[in-house]
Amino acid sequence: MSLIESYEAIPYWKLIGIKVDSVEENSARIKLNIHEDLLNGNDILHGGVVTSLLDAVMGINLKLNIGEASYATVSLTSQFLKAVKADETIFATAVPVQKGRSIACMEARLFNQNGDIIGMGIGTFKIRQPK
Repeated sequence: MSLIESYEAIPYWKLIGIKVDSVEENSARIKLNIHEDLLNGNDILHGGVVTSLLDAVMGINLKLNIGEASYATVSLTSQFLKAVKADETIFATAVPVQKGRSIACMEARLFNQNGDIIGMGIGTFKIRQPK
């Protein structure tokens, strides 16, 4: 199974509809088409979905940079910068800030189809090297 197939097969990714939009050598971009089930009581994208996308994009991008090692999120900070409504598509990218043998720090950005930044996040991840 390819990396894209394995991530798109994650039950939570399937539940909310996360898709891999593109993959380059050490970088992936994901996307999500916003539907009414993802909105909060104010008819805008729920902050938990934004945080989920930040975590998801940092995870797949970390995996591209650590190979066979596994990882787990230790800490995630998110900033919500712009509201998103139903029928919009949002995209997410992430880059490593620092990567050691056992801890990595990633930064992620979410943006809409117009290129407007809608959210940002910083995550810390525990890396477990294969035995």
